[in-house]
Amino acid sequence: MMLRGMGFDNTTFLYLAFGKIYNATKYMAPLRQMFPLLQTKDTLALSEELAEFEGYSSQLAALDYTVCVQSEVFVTTQGWNFPHFLMGHRCYLLGGNAKAIKPDKRKEPNDSIYTFPMHDCMCQQDGI
Repeated sequence: MMLRGMGFDNTTFLYLAFGKIYNATKYMAPLRQMFPLLQTKDTLALSEELAEFEGYSSQLAALDYTVCVQSEVFVTTQGWNFPHFLMGHRCYLLGGNAKAIKPDKRKEPNDSIYTFPMHDCMCQQDGI
């Protein structure tokens, strides 16, 4: 919803960097519906290409990092090391002109909504 509100539409190419997402098919369906050009390392690379990285989470993260560092705009959903290093690297490579979006997540501080998913009725709690 945030990306739509910022003017990104269904013709926007998105790359989603992630590890394992709890119940991914269910929770990613709305995002895939809004952004049908959504890509991940699993959709861009052949299974044979990814096979050599299986079991090596750091190497799989490096693949995501490599794609994200070259992206036109980077949006982070978490506050851990990956996005901090990435934003700094992008800033260095692009002479301080790297576009980065870091949403204000006061209701979910420092927790990734992908790593720690809330239950279905989270929007009805705490008057949200």
